[in-house]
Amino acid sequence: MKEYWNAGSPGLTIVPVGKIRGTCLCLSTGIAKLLNLYQVNYCRRNLGPIGIQTFLHKLVFNVGIAVAVCLLVLLEYFVVPVHAEEGGYDWKTARELYPGIRYVHAEPSVPQKMVINCLQIDSHTPWLMFYTTPRCAEWTEGKAETTRQTTRNFIRQSRQKFPKLVVAVNANAFLPWPAPFQQEDPTDVSGLAVSMGTLVSRSNTMPFLLVSKTGKLQIATTFTDEDLLDVETAVSGFGLCLVEGEVPATGDDLHPRTGLGLSQDGRYLFFLTIDGRQPSSLGATVQDVGDLLKKFGAYTGINMDGGGSTTMAWWDINVEGEDKCQLLNSPVGDGDSYDSTGDAPFAPTERATGNNLGVYFLEASTK
Repeated sequence: MKEYWNAGSPGLTIVPVGKIRGTCLCLSTGIAKLLNLYQVNYCRRNLGPIGIQTFLHKLVFNVGIAVAVCLLVLLEYFVVPVHAEEGGYDWKTARELYPGIRYVHAEPSVPQKMVINCLQIDSHTPWLMFYTTPRCAEWTEGKAETTRQTTRNFIRQSRQKFPKLVVAVNANAFLPWPAPFQQEDPTDVSGLAVSMGTLVSRSNTMPFLLVSKTGKLQIATTFTDEDLLDVETAVSGFGLCLVEGEVPATGDDLHPRTGLGLSQDGRYLFFLTIDGRQPSSLGATVQDVGDLLKKFGAYTGINMDGGGSTTMAWWDINVEGEDKCQLLNSPVGDGDSYDSTGDAPFAPTERATGNNLGVYFLEASTK
């Protein structure tokens, strides 16, 4: 669904274009009809000679059309924002990819050109579960913890047997990450990572998202070994970009970004990607990530691994053929900025990352 970004309002507000144009068209058409009715009645009742009557008829009609057109243009640029929860995005207007999973795409030009993709995931949806990259076969803590995969291969492999993921996003940073970036090698995951109740990486120095065995979600910064006994899934990021509804000030470096956000009641999880290093999207700051997560409905948020790792994908059942795994964003997996002086058009490239986070439905996966 194409979205309109209202640059005139403080912060970041998204409004569906269809609603804007439909409202403008109705208002402008109504005004034109009223003015036309007015000039006809006025001329009939108050004017004598036919020449003056014809002149005024045309004058009033043309003025009415001009006012209607001006109104159409003005409303296209000065839009009344659509609000849902405390000034946030109205997720009821977003596209539903799967039960409990809604998707929005936006392309604002302020504060800079960005291409934004966001998923809202309702953790209260029946059978909805989270899954992250498991341990590699030759697991060695702090050295070889997972096998790097592109986000789409993460989905593809899961659907061969279990757990049949439907959406996924890149998660933890990892080391090393040498070229070729698409190569699927063992790697060390940065921060805490837990997959299906099994510890993958133990680091306690980065903020993390926890999903308990009962499905409760929380974002935290410290944990104990006892806490881990109740954890089903965990992923970590570089730092908090949204803290109890407040966005900390950060630097102004623009890069592709990935963010995870959690609503205040812990019900909704948000997957956010902002493309960068390409003509249509220059990238975002960490503060932009926090601002966007807040606007989309998050209360706490984490800045995840970004840059060439930033990837969001889903399993589109409407695509013909066996491989239905589609990108939702345009990753720059090779890491380099797009050379605008070259002749070749921009083409997305994927990176094999150390950890990905996905969503599946338990009932569908067990059939």
